Amino acid sequence: MKKRCIVSLSIAWLVAGSSLLFAQGVYVIQGDKGPVFTDQPQAGAKEVKLRPISVVPAVKPPPAKPASSTPAAEPKNEASAPVYDSFSVVSPANDGSLAINSGSFEVRLAINPPLQLGEGHAFVVSLNGRQVGQRYTATEFMIPREFWGDEPPPSNQFMQLDASIVDKQGQILKRAAPVRFLGRYVTILNRPHPHQLMPPVQPHRPPPVQKPPPPPKPENEGVSIIPPGKKMPK
Repeated sequence: MKKRCIVSLSIAWLVAGSSLLFAQGVYVIQGDKGPVFTDQPQAGAKEVKLRPISVVPAVKPPPAKPASSTPAAEPKNEASAPVYDSFSVVSPANDGSLAINSGSFEVRLAINPPLQLGEGHAFVVSLNGRQVGQRYTATEFMIPREFWGDEPPPSNQFMQLDASIVDKQGQILKRAAPVRFLGRYVTILNRPHPHQLMPPVQPHRPPPVQKPPPPPKPENEGVSIIPPGKKMPK
């Protein structure tokens, strides 16, 4: 039993040691303490026939994907994302005109379904590509006079108003079709000088109504008629 163990361990060591042993051959001779294995053929040595080792080809790993410069987009929860069917600018009207004497004017929007205030959604608008700088949650609001700064708004020029729906981070969810309108100044023609006195205005009086003439008196008015058979009173 001991000899078998020694033989097995020796064979395993020779197999794992070097591949050259298989090319040159393995020989065994009887020594003082048992069989001795060597790769040198000697007198009285016998060649050991070893079984071929089962070789499993290495599995090549799949090639690594090239690193993308753009980060992967996070999946969106379509069920929780609100969907706005329609969104448009009602006022100012497209290709219309608007009085901008004071620099402040009204903007009216139409949206369906209503704005999701609980999700932090809001409206933002810009004039000629310049952001107004405020977030609105009502569909009717005023463009402030401070938007124009120290200069008055330009008169008799076309302007473009853009409106969008944004989330709490400012990401645009939906855009309305841009509106182009003419900004104009309203003036009063033939305005009198403030120190010029105007003549008083006489109220209109209807012409007097003439009374109709009295009816003519009968010819026998004041004449007493005495019936026949009676005497005239004295």
